[in-house]
Amino acid sequence: MEFRIALAGDFLPAAGLSVTENCDWKCRAARLAPYFENIDLAMANLECPVGVESCATRPKIGLGDSFSAPSASVEYLAALRVKVAGIANNHIYDCGFEGMHRTAQAIKHRGMTPLGSGRDLGEAPDIFVAETPFGGRVGFWAAARNLPEMATRTRAGVEPANKPRARAAVAELRRQGTKLNFAFLHAGIEHTNRPDPDDVEFMDDLIEIGFSIVAASHSHRIGGYRALTGKNGRQGFCFYGLGSLSSGIRYSVLEHEGLVAVVGLDAAGDIARVEVQPILLSADGWGTIPEWASAKNILDRFMMLSLEIADGSYRRQFYEDTGRDLIRRQYRNLRAAYQSGGLLGLAQLLSRIRMRHVNRVLHKAF
Repeated sequence: MEFRIALAGDFLPAAGLSVTENCDWKCRAARLAPYFENIDLAMANLECPVGVESCATRPKIGLGDSFSAPSASVEYLAALRVKVAGIANNHIYDCGFEGMHRTAQAIKHRGMTPLGSGRDLGEAPDIFVAETPFGGRVGFWAAARNLPEMATRTRAGVEPANKPRARAAVAELRRQGTKLNFAFLHAGIEHTNRPDPDDVEFMDDLIEIGFSIVAASHSHRIGGYRALTGKNGRQGFCFYGLGSLSSGIRYSVLEHEGLVAVVGLDAAGDIARVEVQPILLSADGWGTIPEWASAKNILDRFMMLSLEIADGSYRRQFYEDTGRDLIRRQYRNLRAAYQSGGLLGLAQLLSRIRMRHVNRVLHKAF
């Protein structure tokens, strides 16, 4: 007997992803239901606020769209046995704090737990603890990398994925008696299947800090994985890109792929099995169980990406991917920031520049 936990990527019920009178959100979930029939607990990322019809949309600084969806859309997640909905992402505050609050309430109303936004740094990290039938406990922490909506000491926001908050989360999870801990991150760069080297280093460090499973989504593409050994000698696993569960955003055929990472725990509460199951998004963005040939293509790509991470070649590939059209994209972003906010908007955008952005420019130049 195993206690099975599933981790899925982005659910973005916007940008054209919609239902009909003949097939509602639960009906759409039926396409993936066989993957979740034997799952005891699932977690996925809800990529936009819901139930915010009367809320004002927050203006964007620079490029990027705002998204929202009806509150009924979370019934899709509930139908797939999702118990924890990650809301640490770059769209959860598209309708401000009120939009985030309404989203959290809609999630709770359907028997799920929202995780990853709404606290300031003076509060303990937002965590979730689940009981297993064996008497053991497993813990979850959701956080995001490199967002302007990050929580501060004086402002509630998205839980920041950094080492101090990770250590605080592990300490609190252990205080509540967890044996295995999961970190669910919003991390990655769009238009590439390769993870940002800075994100890889951080995710690997989380295994050392005390997480057993670390998974990321945001790029709308799948990534690879690797197994690592923590300080306690126990093996952990990093999944660097889960892709999409269902999404209205699909830039190319590579944004039609997703993964479900399934972790089976034995009676002692240890990891007994880790596997991945492929998802293929239909032409209209709904996750489906692919036929054999498509499933093989997705899993072959997953293994190729994993080999690139193992031998380090993913770094070169990452900078090649993100360097394409980099200068033009950054110019468009700066122009959009100036048009929407003037010099103040331009200053706000420039203030977000981090070393990872500099590294991408340097690799492009040399």
